[in-house]
Amino acid sequence: MTTVDSDDEIEKLPHIQWSSAAVPGPSGCMFPGEMTPLECQIAGHPFNGKKQTIGMLVCRRTGHVLKPATKVILGEREIAFYEDLKNSHDPIATELKKFIPRYYGTTELRVFNNRTKFLMLRNITKGMAEPCVIDIKIGSRTWDPLATPEKRRTEELKYAESKRTYGFCITGYQVYSVLSGQLSKYDRDYGKQLGVDGVVEALESFLNLIPGKLVCRQLVSEILTYLYKIERFFNMQRKYRFYSSSLLVAYDAQHLRQHCPLNDDSSVPHSVPKFNKEMCESVPCTVPNQHLSGTNDLMFRPRMKKSVSEPKSISREQIPNQGKSCNSNTNVDRLCRSSPSHFSYSRTDDVAKKDDENVPVDKCKWVKVRMIDFTHVFPGENNDLDRNYRNGLQMLIQLLIMIKKSDCMH
Repeated sequence: MTTVDSDDEIEKLPHIQWSSAAVPGPSGCMFPGEMTPLECQIAGHPFNGKKQTIGMLVCRRTGHVLKPATKVILGEREIAFYEDLKNSHDPIATELKKFIPRYYGTTELRVFNNRTKFLMLRNITKGMAEPCVIDIKIGSRTWDPLATPEKRRTEELKYAESKRTYGFCITGYQVYSVLSGQLSKYDRDYGKQLGVDGVVEALESFLNLIPGKLVCRQLVSEILTYLYKIERFFNMQRKYRFYSSSLLVAYDAQHLRQHCPLNDDSSVPHSVPKFNKEMCESVPCTVPNQHLSGTNDLMFRPRMKKSVSEPKSISREQIPNQGKSCNSNTNVDRLCRSSPSHFSYSRTDDVAKKDDENVPVDKCKWVKVRMIDFTHVFPGENNDLDRNYRNGLQMLIQLLIMIKKSDCMH
């Protein structure tokens, strides 16, 4: 861990300063020689000298990502989580370490003339030529046990429709088109406007699912391989409760383009399959359970609404209104727990065959999935599972299974 003992030493720290006249670009910031803003940051505040917001950095020399601990209490809480996990030999903690970025301690920089602490983490997109990254916040409840009533109300209104229906929300993503190579970014304002269909469309967009084209099925299989392992962990761990924590999913679009060529196929429908409305309205909501087997795949009933189409993710004003937002946060667990014996999905495909305890977590180099954001992690309660996290994770798995088995994929 790198620390500085005295405030008198602040002048010796690497300095990030605001100098809009000297540096072109919206941030108006100058960075130390080996530091640069993390280009694939898709959630949280970016660097902005005028507003004095601090974003994430990457060190070109080491490749480490530097995450700012700008909110003192929350930042110290996340640092304590990583430190405890790093030093723990508890079997649950040891297993959890497989699914989070490697932690290298902390360092301090002088940012806008103030001392700022940063966590140093492994960059999961290192080596990716065209990193496509999505931040998926897991759980229908995102407020922790210490939240004030006001904070709780605020959290319940954020991403309400997505959290209520799926038990997760998309806070932003970036994707390189496999056809043109063009980069598109979708920020948290875009994510807040996603309706039920919009969540599915965002996942399809992130996965480069293109109408009238065959898309590499291996991509979804690799992502599911990671998610099954994390799901297994949440089917047994009772030590932690994760609130407002995310899954960061990344893949290299260049690899996808080179190894999964997109060819025209007249047999492929010229529109991406959507939910079968009649089927969805006729069956109860279910969440998968890996301990049960069956022949039913995606069988749950979302409320069908018009989704956001082709948002440009620049500002909220450019995003069509999704209609009246919901004012309540309904836990997916409440929707699904009434029929636990019906929880089922098939795992007999190629993903299930690869999903073995002996398969290293990072066997695939061009696809990575990590749990991130640990400012709201609390001890488990009543020796019970973290159903809030697990249910959202299982809903995500179900959506990916649906996308994987669509007729547009080979």
